[in-house]
Amino acid sequence: MWGIIKKDFYDAFCIPKNMLSNGFSYLLLLMFIFLTEKTSLYMMLCIVAYLPMNVTTVLQSAIEQDENAGFDHIMLTYPLSKRQIIAARFIGSLLYMGINVLFSFLIMLVYVCAGTKVDIQTGVFFWLCGIIMSLFIAAVSSIGFYWLGHTKGLLLYFALVVAAAVIYVMFYSYIPLEKILLLEPWKLLGIGFALSLPALYGSYLICLKIYAKRNS
Repeated sequence: MWGIIKKDFYDAFCIPKNMLSNGFSYLLLLMFIFLTEKTSLYMMLCIVAYLPMNVTTVLQSAIEQDENAGFDHIMLTYPLSKRQIIAARFIGSLLYMGINVLFSFLIMLVYVCAGTKVDIQTGVFFWLCGIIMSLFIAAVSSIGFYWLGHTKGLLLYFALVVAAAVIYVMFYSYIPLEKILLLEPWKLLGIGFALSLPALYGSYLICLKIYAKRNS
């Protein structure tokens, strides 16, 4: 299993095309952080919207390389069950998510320490929101990539990103941040965690079923 995980990280960060793409993505984020005002809104855009959208990086790169090299068929010759193969892919996504979670925590500290407009409680709240968002995005995008393949799955992912951006703008326009923080936010956070973990496990079961049927 760890061999598959290492291979997936290699695909995402060592193949020149993917390395440049991911490096440019993080460079844009750093530029956004240091060029914008240190407010709750901009912090939320970074750690609740931008970083969670990157959670698909390892899986997306792995699926692309599998299709190009026929690695799916090679994996089936390994002494691993289909359940272990899919589990390895989900573990890889969770490991990369963990890296982003640590990075988003540092970003949150920058916003809290660089000015007086973001307090630590608000920062931690949105940092946890980013974790929940990452779990949901991982759940939905994994099904998309296994069901539709790399190209169509990527189109679905971009469609979801656009839809999420539109919903965010409409939501924020009608319900300002100050009102959101008055709606028992920590209780909503608990509900989000309670829903996101079963959603991720359900995604694993669906992906396993899709993979098993395709390679039966």
